[in-house]
Formats: sequence, C-alpha cells, structure tokens
Amino acid sequence: MHKLEVAFKEKKDDSTGFAAKNDIEEDLGIGGLDSIFTSEIYYIDAELAAQKILEIAENVFIDPLIQKFSLKGNVHSGAKNFVEVKLHPDVTDNLGIVAKEAIEDYLGKPLEGNIRTSRKYYLYGDIDAKAAKRIAKELLANEAIETFEVGK
Repeated sequence: MHKLEVAFKEKKDDSTGFAAKNDIEEDLGIGGLDSIFTSEIYYIDAELAAQKILEIAENVFIDPLIQKFSLKGNVHSGAKNFVEVKLHPDVTDNLGIVAKEAIEDYLGKPLEGNIRTSRKYYLYGDIDAKAAKRIAKELLANEAIETFEVGK
C-alpha cells in the first residue's frame, strides 16, 4: 500500500484549515491555535512501483506552483498534534473513486486495486491531545460515517 499526502504550500491557500481554525475558536470556544494546515491523503492499494506513484503524484494529484506532496510521511512538520479523519470501510469513498479514475486515465488502463482517502489536520499552537480529541469528536469527524485518529 502506498500513502500519498497532498497539501498546499502556503497557509493562505488552505481555506479548509482557515475555516476549521475559526470553527474551533467560535463553535467550541477552544483557543491557543496558531494555525491549522490540512492535507488530503490517498491510500493506494495497487501493484504500482514507487517510481510510478511518484510520477502519478507529480502529474495527476498536484499543482506544483501551490501544492506539495509526500510519499514518505507527514507533508507538514512541527505541529504539536494532528487529527486524521477517514471514512468507515463500508462507506463509499467518492474522492477515492475519482482518484482511481484519474490514475486510470493517466495510465491508459484499469487500475487493479483500490484507493481510500482521508483528511489530516495539523494543529499548530498550544493544543494538547485532550483538546485535539474534543476537536475531532465534536467538529471534524461525523462518527456515524467516519473514524478519527489523534496523534503527535
């Protein structure tokens, strides 16, 4: 399984992170956040060489002027905590379906395998794990269809 993480290079381009920070402060009354960066993660469960995944990342998934990616770990560094939100396995992952179709179009052939996606929120500032879990539970994840992981 390959893990491709895609994010904006600049905070000003990350409207999802900006909106999440505002919602956390206004709706949950949690302060101490300096910023939130988000990323989209693609879990590619297919027989593709690492070099081919690199090529796909560069040619299908990112705009190199405003986005960056990682195949080796976190695309952002220095966050005190993160929250990763993903759909339950039995829930249709429409973004994963579209990503698979994009790869198939690029390769010119069907992709034998599956793609699942998630969104990761990097929390910068004075936020501890307990607050991060509350943020995930009360704002970022809909536990009826999603699960979340809080980490450092």
